Parts: sequence; C-alpha cells; structure tokens
Amino acid sequence: MPKKLSIIALSFILFSCNTFKIAERHLDKKMDKSDLTKLIWNNSQVGDTVEYWDNKKMDKPVMILVHGFGASTKYQWSKQVKVLTDDYRLILPNLYQFGNTKPGSEKFGVDDQVDLVHSLIEHLGLKEYSLLGASYGGLISMELANEYESEVNRLIILDAPVKFFDSTDVTKVTSYFDASSIEELFVPEKPEGLKKLLFLATGKKSHLPNGAFNEFHKEAYLKNLKEMRGLITHMMKRLEEYQNHEYNLDMPTLLIWGEGDKVIPVDRGQKLKEYLGYNASFYVIENSTHMPNMTKHKKFNALLLEFLNREI
Repeated sequence: MPKKLSIIALSFILFSCNTFKIAERHLDKKMDKSDLTKLIWNNSQVGDTVEYWDNKKMDKPVMILVHGFGASTKYQWSKQVKVLTDDYRLILPNLYQFGNTKPGSEKFGVDDQVDLVHSLIEHLGLKEYSLLGASYGGLISMELANEYESEVNRLIILDAPVKFFDSTDVTKVTSYFDASSIEELFVPEKPEGLKKLLFLATGKKSHLPNGAFNEFHKEAYLKNLKEMRGLITHMMKRLEEYQNHEYNLDMPTLLIWGEGDKVIPVDRGQKLKEYLGYNASFYVIENSTHMPNMTKHKKFNALLLEFLNREI
C-alpha cells in the first residue's frame, strides 16, 4: 500500500472485503510501530467491555486521545501517534459503540462517555494526564476536564461542538450536506452516505462508485446503526444544556480549527477562545475542513508539539 495514501482514503475508500482487511492490518501495523498494544478491559462493576490502545511507557507523562464520529480511534489518530509515542504514555480508548467497546446497559449520553473514559483512567491508576479530543470527542474532553480539572495538565480541542453550537447550526449542517437528518449524515443508513462523510472530513467530493463503500459501511456502521445514531440523538436533545455549561478551566488549552469547517465553523472556535480567556490559544489551519489532524497532519502536529513543549 503506497505510503502517501491518505488515512481518510483508508477509512472510506474500501473496494472489497480483502481491501478492508488490508486497511485494518495497515493501521494495526502503524499502531504497532508506535509501540501501541490493543487491550480489552472488562469492567465487571457495570458490565462494560472497553477496548483501548496503550504504549505502556510508564515513565512518561500520560496523554489521552479521544476520537470523534466517523471511525474508531486508530483511524482518527494514526497520523499523531508516531510523533507522540516517544515522549508520552499514550492511551487511546474507543468510545461506546466504536471498535469493540460496548456498554453493559443502555448508555447514549456524553456524560456516559465521560464516565467511560474516566473509569478507564481510574482502572489504569493515572493521576494526571493531558487530553486531546476531536469533534464529538472534543466535547467529551471538555466535559471531562471540567469535572476532573485537577487531573488535567493540558487540554487540546479540535473542531468541537462546545457551548456555541445550537439547533440552528444543526439545520445549516444538514442543509449544506443535503442530509435528511444529522443522524443520517454522521451514521448513514446506506453505504453511499459515506461519500458525504468523506466530503465533510476532507472538503473533497468522491467520484467513486457507491459499491466502493460497502464493506466499510457494513463493518463500521451497519452492525450497530441504531446505537450509533442514538449517541447523536441524545447529544442533540441536550444542546441547550451544553450551551449553558460553565467551564472553569485553569489548565493551558489549545484550540485548533479547520479553516473551511462546515460543521463547526471557525467563528465558534474563536468564541470558545474568548470565553475561555487567557489560558486558551486558538489556531486556524488553512485549506482544511473538519478533520485537519488527518488532512493537514504536518501542520496540526507542529502546532500540537509546540504547545506540548511550552513551559507551564
């Protein structure tokens, strides 16, 4: 597989069962090269099965990466793990309904995802850590940092629907991407719906035949379509609540936005920076959309490392 093949392409442009398996092996190999091991924790107290990656660098500061919608954590962060693994103990959990992470009972809320991540933190005995969250995972990271502020050293948020996102924005997003609902946009019922997700993430329209997306849709969406949609529906019902949340964060915070993000526009990131105040830095990555950590990973990684290397 060509080295320059985009991770977005690996996530969405899958022509057959064989190429899906090749893509999975390719990503697993990248994780392995970054010293990351996939692990399963069976949380017997609540019946959850939690899948996560850990490089087990016990002598390094801890960094937790929280993915958004679209695919499991290895797809989201494969462009970041290599540059982080030497200097950090990396923990990459799969949220509920992603990968092999499954709740023991019905759990759809952002607060449930926060509890999931923090339960894993407690299970691993982590006392302090930095948090990096993208999109939906950015909201989860903000909520987690707000609830467990004393544990979080640094916070990095990427294109996330935090505080300044409302029902009007949802209408604009579904209209722009010509989707019947926000659930259909992010968790499409049919494989061809993944074309819109590809456009959302990269800003580029796919001209591939619909059949090119069949296997990825089957493996990553169709098996738990109802449950994944439930996560979005639950979040939409509580948008007003998240708008009213007060965030009292003292840790250094980095906000990174894609210049052309049509889901969470740049001005929402600017408003969030103004709200958070002097502790927050805000950067816009040009010629990128909702996932600049994938499409403009060199620029994103440079900003990330510069922030992490600052003295507190």
